[in-house]
This record gives sequence, C-alpha cells and structure tokens, in this order.
Amino acid sequence: MPDYFSEAQIEHFKREAKQLCRASSLITHSQALDHIALANGHRNWSLLMRNATSLDVGSPPYRFSRTSEEMRLALHKVQLPAHSRTPRVDAARQSVADLSHQFISAHNAVDFAVDYMRCLLSVPRFKIYAATTVNWEMRCWLPYAAKQLGEDDTILVNRRYKPVGQITDEWAAYESFPHLHAGLDAERLKAFSARATSEGFLFNDGCLPWASRQYAGAYLQRLLLLQAVMRG
Repeated sequence: MPDYFSEAQIEHFKREAKQLCRASSLITHSQALDHIALANGHRNWSLLMRNATSLDVGSPPYRFSRTSEEMRLALHKVQLPAHSRTPRVDAARQSVADLSHQFISAHNAVDFAVDYMRCLLSVPRFKIYAATTVNWEMRCWLPYAAKQLGEDDTILVNRRYKPVGQITDEWAAYESFPHLHAGLDAERLKAFSARATSEGFLFNDGCLPWASRQYAGAYLQRLLLLQAVMRG
C-alpha cells in the first residue's frame, strides 16, 4: 500500500473516477472514487485521503512543545501597552497562531491535543480567563468534534466549527483540508463522544474543557479514546 500520493496523483484519480461515471450510468461519482481507492490499496476514498495524503512528503508531525512553567504563564491575562484600545480578549486571540496547515494529519492533530491537555493539567492552579492565550488556543487548536461529511468521512473541527487549528472566522471549505479528514464511521464516533446523542462531539456546553479541571480531565480521556480509535 503506498505511503503517499502526490497532489498530481490525486487529481489523476479524480479524473479516472469521472471517466468511470461517464462510461456507466450505473455507478455514482462516490462509488467511482471508492473503486479507484480500492484499486490503489485503500478500502474507500475517504481512507485513501486520510492515510495516503500529506501536505509534504516526509514532513514530521507537528509537536506540542511547552513546559509546565510556560503553560502557567500562558494562563495569565495578556498585557497590553499603555493607552491601547484593543480589548484584551481580542489581543489574546490575535496572539494565537494558525496551525490548520501545520498539522500533517488528523492523527497529528489529536496527538498534539493530547500533549497540550497533559501539559495544561500539569499546572497546579486551573483557571482560564477569556483574555488568555490558552482560552483561544483551546477553542481553535483542539478538536471539538469529528464532523461527519459522509458515511465514512469526517473532519476534525474546533469549537468554532472550523478545521482544527484554524483561528479565523472566515468560511472554510472542508474539502480544502484533506489532511484533517478521518475515516470514522458512526460506530467509532460513539466510542469517544461526550454524549450518546451527539456522536463525534468530544464535549458540549455542559462540560467545556476550559471551565474546570474536572472537565479538562474528562476531555483528555475522550481524546485518548479518539486517539485509540484512529490507531485501531
């Protein structure tokens, strides 16, 4: 099974799928893509896109790197220059980098989130104010849900329903982030969901991970379940 398909190869596969559709009215475009994926070593198209595409061949996973002391400082409210008219909450948000294209895969994004939460929970005092970088990092960098796009296709999104890692509120085309897609079916979504009635959601308004240490710990456990499901 190939470890990587280039962007050109993916485009070639898509053209092959279109040709299959033109050749037979009995096959849908989705079925044609799955047929192409199977011929190239993957059970369906979403799994091919999840496991055999990357932003860059050989790119290492993006790792979380912060000490407990650095995390403690990140929990402080941002400091503004004298006479600044920028609200602190906005300044805190502006201090957070966009990681949506730093993650090389959905697996990478989940591993990053696990390391982030472990570091956060290592800080003795747990209090997250709105005007802190941690508040916005958690809302933007960490997975809120594996949002279903199809029967066997999902994408990791943050609290703002943007591709995980994205910091802006601008509209995002999920298909433009194939590296954040994860082929999770309904059964596997249940394994890590915060509520049985909300498949794929790692938390909800009643258990926000930035609201308390207890909720943060519970969120970490669900991340670990998601990590296991994705590796299984």
